[in-house]
Amino acid sequence: MPRWMWALLPLGPIAFVLSFFGAPSLVLFILSTIGVIPLAALIGKATEELAFHIGSAAGGLMNATFGNVPELVIGALALRNGLVTLAQASIIGSVIGNASLVVGMALFYGGMRNGVLRFNRKEVGHHAVMMVLAVASLALPTLFIATSPRGNVQALSVFVAILLVLTYLAYMLYQFAGFRGGPRTQEIDTFMAEEEEIVEELIEEEGPEWSRRLSVFWLGVATVAVVFVGNVLVESVRPVTIDLGISEFFVGVVIVPIVGNVAEHMAAVTLAGKNKADLSFAVASGSSIQVAVFVAPVLVLLSFLWHPMTLVFNPIEIAVLALVVAIFFFVSWDGESNWLEGLQLVMIYVMAAAVFYFLPGPKVV
Repeated sequence: MPRWMWALLPLGPIAFVLSFFGAPSLVLFILSTIGVIPLAALIGKATEELAFHIGSAAGGLMNATFGNVPELVIGALALRNGLVTLAQASIIGSVIGNASLVVGMALFYGGMRNGVLRFNRKEVGHHAVMMVLAVASLALPTLFIATSPRGNVQALSVFVAILLVLTYLAYMLYQFAGFRGGPRTQEIDTFMAEEEEIVEELIEEEGPEWSRRLSVFWLGVATVAVVFVGNVLVESVRPVTIDLGISEFFVGVVIVPIVGNVAEHMAAVTLAGKNKADLSFAVASGSSIQVAVFVAPVLVLLSFLWHPMTLVFNPIEIAVLALVVAIFFFVSWDGESNWLEGLQLVMIYVMAAAVFYFLPGPKVV
């Protein structure tokens, strides 16, 4: 983890302490938002270090599992505080951010360092297809309510959420365990194998810096800290959106995913810089798929503890999501990329963010 990340680490605890002394909401929002960034990076660093001691297979599983902890925690806290729009928008924003901003930055950096980036078109294309299928499941409830405005969308959302959880279990069985069905006649590549390779690539240069106990300690501390700092962030959203005139929707679809996806962002860019474009794509697409088929349904089911949330999204969210995933699919189609394609992906994300910012919609009241 870069030194500047360690320098930012105290901002989260500072925000948490200041929240007890009536600090201005804008100050709390800025400090907590920035404070989540090093915590997300620390979770990624701790899982990488732990992989040295528990093996790359288990480490790869932890790397994939803990990568989306910030989004899940912030989404759950938003639901508890009644900010349903924030939680919904963070789901779509995470997928869009991974498929455009994270991939774009990785391709730009990798292309500038290595020239043309070549990768296994079949493997990356497989990830792209999985993303399309996962995203389609998020779009169906929105299409349902558009055609049947009086339909029971809550029941449909719960039903879809349960199916998505089952899909996630099947995804784990297929991708992680390598269960393909039929006679096993040859060694097959699995997502688990990719996660192992990702972990090995990220830590091969320096070797282990932390002991097993220290790695577990930092992983636990960072995860718990995300809960407390994320709570400060969520509780400051309502007054900040009123004071600044921005929407809860924009905070959820742009700001929260950016700070929550730091671990994936750093990993994807680092791997692309090493000319490992296959693994860079795997990081971004794997995170997007997990958000769509795990984080989203879990939040729907958890929402009934506080404020029920459906899987009905703003039509512009679905449109941008479909556009970005389609672009991701076509970028992976020819098996090579360059810094210009990366820059264009980043520009598309910036354009989408501008659309979300200026989009007329309900403000938090």
